[in-house]
Amino acid sequence: MKKYISHILMLTLFLPVFSCTEKENTPPVAKMKGVYHAEVDDPGTVIEIFPGKSKLVDVRAYADKENPQVSDIVLTMTLKANPAAVDDYNAAHGTSYEMCPGSAFEFTKNQVMMPRYGQASTSGQVKVSTSGMEDGVTYILPLTIGEVTETDNWALSENPEAFILLKMEYVAPDAGTGQKGDPFNLYTKEDVLKMGEKLESGKLVYFKLKNDIDMEKSRWLPLNFAEPYDKQIDFNGDGHTISNFYCDAAEYPSFFGVLYGNCYNLTFKDAEILSETAKACGVIGGYLGTKVGDKIVAGECHNVHAEGTVKCTANVRGVGGLFGRVHYGKVTDCSFKGEVTQEGGATGTGGICGWLNGTVERCWVDAVVTSNANYTGGIFGYENTQTDNAPTIVRDCYTDGEIHCSQRVGGIAGGLIKEKTEVRNCYSTMKILGSCCLGGIAGHCNLDKGSGILPNTTEAQIVVDKCIAWNDAITAAYNDDSEHYSSGAITAYTSTKSYLQGCYRKADLDFTECSTGLANVLHDQPDASPSSPLGKADGTNTYCFPYHGVAAPASVTLSSLAKSIGWSEQVWDFSAPKPVLISVAVTPDEGDDASAGGQLPDFPENDFYR
Repeated sequence: MKKYISHILMLTLFLPVFSCTEKENTPPVAKMKGVYHAEVDDPGTVIEIFPGKSKLVDVRAYADKENPQVSDIVLTMTLKANPAAVDDYNAAHGTSYEMCPGSAFEFTKNQVMMPRYGQASTSGQVKVSTSGMEDGVTYILPLTIGEVTETDNWALSENPEAFILLKMEYVAPDAGTGQKGDPFNLYTKEDVLKMGEKLESGKLVYFKLKNDIDMEKSRWLPLNFAEPYDKQIDFNGDGHTISNFYCDAAEYPSFFGVLYGNCYNLTFKDAEILSETAKACGVIGGYLGTKVGDKIVAGECHNVHAEGTVKCTANVRGVGGLFGRVHYGKVTDCSFKGEVTQEGGATGTGGICGWLNGTVERCWVDAVVTSNANYTGGIFGYENTQTDNAPTIVRDCYTDGEIHCSQRVGGIAGGLIKEKTEVRNCYSTMKILGSCCLGGIAGHCNLDKGSGILPNTTEAQIVVDKCIAWNDAITAAYNDDSEHYSSGAITAYTSTKSYLQGCYRKADLDFTECSTGLANVLHDQPDASPSSPLGKADGTNTYCFPYHGVAAPASVTLSSLAKSIGWSEQVWDFSAPKPVLISVAVTPDEGDDASAGGQLPDFPENDFYR
C-alpha cells in the first residue's frame, strides 16, 4: 500500500511539468489581425526575355499601406499564381493580356517570412522564361498570397495580387542563334548592350557586328568579368567600328573584361576607359586569357584597332591601350592610338598591354604613354616571371609617340625580365623621357634582379634580334653620373649573356644618359650571345651595361635599312621612308576557336635556343 501511494505521489509531482511543457509547445495565437498583399519591383513595366533565356523576379508580401494592419507573431506565407485575376486586371486597365503559360514560370522560392509587427516580408523569387510564349504577345502573371501558417487571424487586401508583365523579346529573322555558322547579328546599340544576356558559362557564343555602332558613352558592364571567367566569346567585327565606347566598371574596365575566345576585324574610335579600382584595364580587355586554378583560359585578338584614352588612378599592375594584361594570349595585326596613363604608382604600363606573357605580332602604337611608376613600354611594360607562364614574344612591331616614366622604360618594352623572352624585327621612333634605365627598344633587361645582381652574372638568354632604334630622343634626367642603371640606344641595363644581334640605331639619335656628365656615350658594339657576352666599356661605372647596337649610315632611310637586314616584304611595306605593316584582315574560318580546355597559341621554335 505504501509503495502504491509513493507511485501516486511521484506521478502527481510530474504532471504539472508535463502540462507546462505541452503548453510551451503550443504555437502562439495572433491577437492582432494582419491584412496583406503581394508586390514586385517596377509594377507595370513589361519584362522582355530573349528566346531561350530566363530572368528572376523578386516578390514580397506587404501589409496594407493605408491603415496598416499587422500581426503580433511571425508568419510564414506561401506565394502562388492566381489566373482568376487576369480578367479583372484587363477590365480595370483596358488591356487584353493573356495569362502567362504555366511552362514559362516557376517559383524558385515561394515561402516568405513576415516578422512580428512587420510591414514587409523577406523576398520570394519566381523564374520566368519564354517557354510556351508566342512572339508579339504580352502576358501577365498574377501572384498572390495563398496560405499563411501559424494563425488564421489574417486576411488578404482588397487587391492582393502583384502583376508581372512579360513578353518575348523581338528577334529579327536574321538575328542568328549564336552558333558558329549562325552568329548573333548585332545591328544596333541596343543589340550590343544586350550581348551579356546571350552569354552562358562554359559555352562558346558567336557574335557578328553588322553596322557601325555609336555607343554614345553608354555605361558598359564588361562581358566576362567574374570568376571563373568561363564565358567564351567569338566576336567578329566584320570591319565595322564601335565609337564613343566608355567603361568605368569596378571589375576589369574594358569591353570584354577577360577575353576568353577570339575578337577580330574590329575598330574602336574615341574610346574612353577609366579605372579607379585595382583591376587591370584596357579598351578591349583587362586580360587577354588568364589561368584559373590549373585551367588555362586562352584568348586571341586579330586585326583590332583602338583609338582613345585609357586612364588608371589605382595601384594596379597592368594598364594598356588594348589590354591590361596579355596572359596566355596572342595579339596580331592590331594597333592603339591615343593616350595611356597610369597615375596609381604600379608597375607595368604599355601601348598594347601593361603586362605581357604571350605573343604580340605585327602590331603598332602611336601614343603618349605615361606612368608615375616603373616598367613602361611602347608595346608592353612588364612580364610576370612565374615559370608556368606563356613565353613572351614580340615580332614585327613598331611604336611612335612619347613615353614619360620614372625608370625602366623602352620604345618596345619597359623590361625583358625573364629567360627566353624575344623581340625581333621591331623599331621605335618614340621620344623617351625618364630618370634612368631608358632604352630605344627595351629598358631593364636583367631578369628583374636587385641592384646587387649585376648583368654579367645572370643567365638571361634574352633575344633582341634585328631591331632598330630610330628614336628622336632618349633623355635620362638623373644628375648622378656615377651609380645608376645605364640607358642604351637599343637596350638599357642588359644581361650580358643575351642574344643581341643585328641591331641598329639612328645615326643622329639625341641621347642623354645623364644630365650632368658623359657617364655613357654612344658607341658601336658587336653582336653578343651567351658564348660571346656583351662587353663592358672600359672606365664605365658599376651599373653601366647598355647595348647600343651599330649606328646606321647617315644616308639610309629606316625602310631601306630594315629591308637590307632581312625584314619580310610580306609583312612590311617599304615604299615610304618608314616601313608600315601590311594590313591583314581575318576571316571567321581563319580564327581558331579557343578550346574549353585552354589551347595555347602555337609558339614557333627559336633558332637561338638549343
